[in-house]
Formats: sequence, structure tokens, C-alpha cells
Amino acid sequence: MSSSSAPAIEHPLASATAAPAISNRRLLAWMFSFCKPVRWLALTACLYLVLWMGAEVLAVRQTALAINQVKALDLGGRVPAGFFSWICSSNTQATQLRHVVAVLLALAVSMAVLRYLRETANMRMSMQMVYYLREAIYDKLQRVGFSFHDALSSGQLINRALTDLQNVRAFVNSAMLMSLEIVLTVGGYIALLMSRSPWVAALALAPVPIWTWYILRFSRKMQPALKAVMESGDQAVSMLTENIAGVHVVKAFATEQYEIDKFNRNADTYFGRVMRRIRLSANFNPIIRGIAMASHLTLFLAAGVLIIGGRLLPGDILMLGAAMGAILGRLQQVAPLNDQYQNAIVSARRLHEVLMTASTAPATQQARALPPGPGTVRFERVTFGYNPENPVLHDVDFQVPGGSIVAIVGPTGAGKTTLVQLLARFYDPQHGRILIDGVDVRQVRLDSLRTQVAYVFQETYLFSDSVEANIAYGRPHIRGGEVEAASRLSQAHDFVESLPKGYGTVVGERGSSLSGGQRQRLAIARAILSNPRVLVLDDATAAIDPQTEDLIRRGMKFVMQGHTTFIVAHRISTVKQADMVLVLEDGRITQKGTHEQLLRQPGHYRTIAYAQLHGDADILGEEQPSHMDRMRDSKQLEVPSPVAAESDEQV
Repeated sequence: MSSSSAPAIEHPLASATAAPAISNRRLLAWMFSFCKPVRWLALTACLYLVLWMGAEVLAVRQTALAINQVKALDLGGRVPAGFFSWICSSNTQATQLRHVVAVLLALAVSMAVLRYLRETANMRMSMQMVYYLREAIYDKLQRVGFSFHDALSSGQLINRALTDLQNVRAFVNSAMLMSLEIVLTVGGYIALLMSRSPWVAALALAPVPIWTWYILRFSRKMQPALKAVMESGDQAVSMLTENIAGVHVVKAFATEQYEIDKFNRNADTYFGRVMRRIRLSANFNPIIRGIAMASHLTLFLAAGVLIIGGRLLPGDILMLGAAMGAILGRLQQVAPLNDQYQNAIVSARRLHEVLMTASTAPATQQARALPPGPGTVRFERVTFGYNPENPVLHDVDFQVPGGSIVAIVGPTGAGKTTLVQLLARFYDPQHGRILIDGVDVRQVRLDSLRTQVAYVFQETYLFSDSVEANIAYGRPHIRGGEVEAASRLSQAHDFVESLPKGYGTVVGERGSSLSGGQRQRLAIARAILSNPRVLVLDDATAAIDPQTEDLIRRGMKFVMQGHTTFIVAHRISTVKQADMVLVLEDGRITQKGTHEQLLRQPGHYRTIAYAQLHGDADILGEEQPSHMDRMRDSKQLEVPSPVAAESDEQV
């Protein structure tokens, strides 16, 4: 089903803030809210079911009437010349029998037609429900914040979007129609039995309270067992996805057997948990069936006594057998329905965590498009931590004029990548604010903000699509000359032209058919083509040789003109071109200035600059304190003034 054939929806509860806990009753109501988009199909299927069930009960009653009519035949001691000639005669009893049989045939045909219509409506409802469920989950996974993806592995999300979704869909679909069928069957046949004998009808209802008690008792044991099975399934899918993605690492270190053993241990755990669930179900079904058989035998014993006493007719015993077979057969469906319920309630709780997850970058009702501007960026005393109790950035404060080039350097783990990710609201700071052209980014629509901030990430990701489509990913309507121009600026054009189909060549999953440097150049071309107001290069040339990096840097000079550019880098050759250099250490800005100014200041920047430019930091003529030693000294954390440093040099 294409999205054009049905309106794209977000689940009505998907944008709400998730509650810390939810009861099974509320979770059940939440599951059935997914029927809202298919409510007319659901009502149609239920209507066909009601009509079909009514036809079935009437057919059983009509069969009993036919048998009673045959028994009541009075042939007056004469043997008819033939059955067909007699049945077609004008005899009163023959006429009555013809009428009964004709009604029975009409009911049989009606049941066949209604069954077909019911199954067709049911299938359409089921498939459309799958569509809307998948749409809601995929939409949420696309919009949910980075912190959610940080907390759950890809294997867990895949399992929830596939297995858990099907569990919920199967239960909602079955519960709605099967429960209605059970109620109609029991109610209809009990009413039929009541018309013949209230005592028989009362005996037919006797097992229902016993079944209800046992099912509730069974549920308390089954749900923890099912949750354990699903968690093991998540782990298995996570291991598969990780090993497929990291197959080169596995083979490079010859750890195939280690990974096989690890997967086998998980499979053993999964098998043990599945077997426990099967044992619980195996204990459940025989008891349910035993209660049904005992009830069936008791009813036939009671019916026999009533027939001997002359209170029931021969047709009534057939009606009783059919009714009890239908009632007990439907009641036995409670067992698989309960099994579906136990699976669904656990799966729904896991889906609830996805669909009800609060956004890490919630939009305000007053959010607007980012107004035009040169790209001035201002960080005002920003503090952020993935865990608020353990901040990664502390009181970061700086301003970047529009069109400037800013380099961010610092030791590994200092918070450089985290800082630039705050620009596009991948996360929101706990304190302070970030402004672009004087507007707080939290007051800007996400789609508007993120089209104005483009990233070249340290870890390049390409999609299984053509080279041209990967470059034009941010602007999919662009093709041809502009794509090639961006490719030339990123020094990717030559190697793209050497590919079998040029820009039409389909790259492998994650760009595995290309080298690291080639993937990085395509990522740079993708960012160039998006023509953003703010461009972020997060160690974008780390996988590129110095000669190619120099060519890219020259080409990027044209791209950076009129764009505010943040460069996270470790190479001084990349940093030298910046209008401003920020040194970030332990989440704090410890130095700020140009390349020349920072070279005249003692600190982290001068240490790494001399180490890269001269190959030996000791050329400074003095012993340099280590980064960790300087971080322990509060005086070393003060940001020196570039003007003061120049004065010191003149002195």
C-alpha cells in the first residue's frame, strides 16, 4: 500500500510524554486505539460476523426442526411410491418438510457468503492495521532524539519494529473478532438451549467461572516468561546486526569461533526460556480441555435423562450436541487467545516505550522558521551532559561572527563533537542557550534549523543507492551539474568517474565498496550541495591523505565564503586557516584566539602545534606540563587574553 493511498498518520499517543509505568488495562486500551484508522473496516467485519453467527444458530435450530419433522411423519401405513415423488407431492407433511429444508439450504448459502465477506474484510483490516502500525513506528524512530538511539541498540529497535508489532497486530485483530465470536456463540447457543431447557443452559455455563480463574492465574506466570524470551530475541538480533556490520573486524582478528560461541551461548539461553514458556502452555491447555470435556459429558448425561423423561425431542439432542460442540469449541479458543494476549501485552509495553518516548528536542507551539542572516552563532554559558548529573560541557561561552571559520581542538573526550551537535539540537543543553542569528535554536522549527546546519561526521554513512543520490541526499531534487560541481570541490569527481557507471554507480551497504577516504569525500560533497548557513566538519579529513586534504581545503575556500564553518580537527594544517581557534579541555574552553596568537601562549594548543610542526614539543626550550597536570591546576584553566599575551611578548 503506498502512502498516497492512505493518509500518513502519527499514532495519537505517539507524541505524548511516556508515563513511568502503565497498567495492563491501560495498555490494552492503548493497543485497541490502533483500530481507529481502520474502524470502518472493523465495524464491517464485525457486522458480517454477527450475521454469520446468527445464520449458524438458526441453521442448528432448523436442523433440529427438520429431524423432529421427519420423526413426526404419519404415512398412514402406506409406503410412498418414491421419496422424490412423495416430497414433491401436495401432502401437508411433505410441504412442511420442503419448507424446513428450503430454509436450511438458504441459511447454508447465506453462511457461505457471509463467511467469505467476513474473511475478506478481516484480511483487509489486518493488512491496513499493519501498514498504519509500521508507519507510526517508523515515523517515531525517524523523529525520536539521539538519546533514545543511544540507549537502545539497533537489534532491539529492529525486533520491536517487526516482531513486537506483529504480536500486537495479531492480538488486536484476533481479540476483536474472536472475542466477539466467542460471546455471540455462547450467548446465541445458550439462548437456544434456554428455549428448550433452562437446566441444560445453566450446565453449559458452569465451566466459565472456572476457566476465568485459571486463565488469570496462568497470566501471572506467563508474562515474565514471555518478556524473558523477547529480551533474548533482542540480544540475538543485536548480535547478528553487529557481526554483519563488523564482519571485517571479526575476520581481521580471526575471532569467528569466539563470535560463534558467544552466539551459541545466547541461543542456549533463548532455547531455555522458550522451553519454559512452552512448558507453561503445555500445562495450561490440557486443564482447559479437561474442563471442557467434563462439561460436555455432564451435559449429555443431563440431556439423556431429559429425553427419557420425555422433556426433550430427538431433534433436541442433535441441537444440544451441535450447541455444546460450538460452545466448547469456542471456549477452547480462549487458550490461544490468552497466549496471544500474553505475547501482545509484553510486546505492547516495549512498543509503548518507543511510541511514547518524549522528544529530546521538543518543539514549542511558537516555533518558527530560522530567519535570514549571515550565520552568527552565540553560545551563552552552555552546560550539557548526557547524564545531567555528569556534565560533558561546562559553562561554554563564545560568539562567532557570520561567515567565520572556527576550529575546535582539544584532547580526545574533551567534548568537541558534543559541542557541535548542540547546534542542530541533536541534544538540548541543561543550562544556557544557543543562538543563530540572534534566535534561540529552541524557538526554531527542527526542519528549518537542520536544513541550515550541515554536518560531515567523523564516521561517514552512505546509503545503498547511487553515488549521485548519496551526494544529493539533503536536496534530492538536485541532479546533474550541481552534483558534479560539489563533487569536484570535494575532490571526489575523478574517482567517481572511474566507477563502472560513474555517478549512477550504486554503492554497497554503508558504502562498503568504497575506501574510507572516498566515502569521506562523498560526505563532504553532500554537505557542500546542501548549501547550509552553518557547516560543521567533524574531523572530516581524518581518513584523507595530506595531499588530497590540501586540494579539498583549497576547494572548500570557495564553499566557506559566506558560510559559518566549524572545523573539529587535530591537524594544525587544517586549523591554521581558521579565523578563531577554540581549545576545549575537559568540557571547558581554556584557550581562544587565532593560530598565531595561541602559538604565543603556553597551553595545549602550542604543545600540539610544535609537536606536529617540529616533531618535538621540547623545542620550546622548557618542559611542558601534561594535559592532565594542567587540568588539575585551576590557574591553567583561565583563558589568557590574546592582547595580554602579545604585550608579554613585546616586553
